[in-house]
Amino acid sequence: MKILVLGGGSIGQRHISNLVKIISRNCIYLYDVEKNQLDFVSKKFKINSTDQLIYDAYDCLFICTPPSTHISLAINALKCGCHVFIEKPLSSNSKGISLLQKLAKKKNLLVFVGYTFRFNSGLNNIKKILQKKQLGKPLSVSAYFGQYLPDWRPKQNYKKNYSAIKRLGGGIIHDSSHEIDYLIWLFGNPKEIQSNYVTTDIIKTDVEGIAEIILKFKNNLLGTIHLDFIRREYRRSVEILCENGILFWSLKENKIKIFNSKNNKWLIYSTKENTNDMYVQEIKHVLHCIKQKKPSNVIGLDNGINSHKFSNLIIKSGKTGKRLSV
Repeated sequence: MKILVLGGGSIGQRHISNLVKIISRNCIYLYDVEKNQLDFVSKKFKINSTDQLIYDAYDCLFICTPPSTHISLAINALKCGCHVFIEKPLSSNSKGISLLQKLAKKKNLLVFVGYTFRFNSGLNNIKKILQKKQLGKPLSVSAYFGQYLPDWRPKQNYKKNYSAIKRLGGGIIHDSSHEIDYLIWLFGNPKEIQSNYVTTDIIKTDVEGIAEIILKFKNNLLGTIHLDFIRREYRRSVEILCENGILFWSLKENKIKIFNSKNNKWLIYSTKENTNDMYVQEIKHVLHCIKQKKPSNVIGLDNGINSHKFSNLIIKSGKTGKRLSV
């Protein structure tokens, strides 16, 4: 299997570093419009480089470019018979998504969208606890992500990265759409959405840097999501209040905490994985699906389109100031 990685930035390099552990380096190629970056990354990982986009020379394309370019690149790859992995978010808007979906079906090709947290062991354990109703019915959920944007990629000028540029698909809502995605994965689609978001002088960009989102799921489960580019200490966590206890997960702490009201005690479990492990599992899943010629029911195109739809609804709610029923 020959794989072409488009984009040698931080996420492209993460995927390359994991791919070389799984398949031969000779099967991995890199394309980047910046020649210096292309040369640097290909030498760093001892993989092939190419300065030409010849899609039909590869079995699978990993798109790790700014969101505004994702759909057009994916469509071109599908036309040439290439499977596609698209790093999240799926796109900066909805243009071309319907064509992408139709083309994938017509060509019988697989498309994946990189919602990596569906492979996180901590969140998977929480999902199992919820499915078994060990703490009763979930009543409220609060997801939180915050990190100071200049700290994301400290070796780069953050203002030149797509995260900080609106026309490239930046902004905290699309860039941190993991939270809405994993809540959908855990609880299903929200029935109501209300949001508010603002730009902030702290990072001096044209994208929203703080967002507050209120969700209502089935069975009157209420949810909130906080997202920001300004928090000086990294935090990514979720807390779920249930009838008979509390579930808490933190990526940084690498722990799940479970409070059971029957004995009024907390149980704390280490997830025993580092952050990169979920990316490795994601790639293994993608390669397995391609080998088996079987669509993914975890990070397939339909999953990605659905999460993208709700990210857009969050933006729409904030723009209009209205609560939206779905």
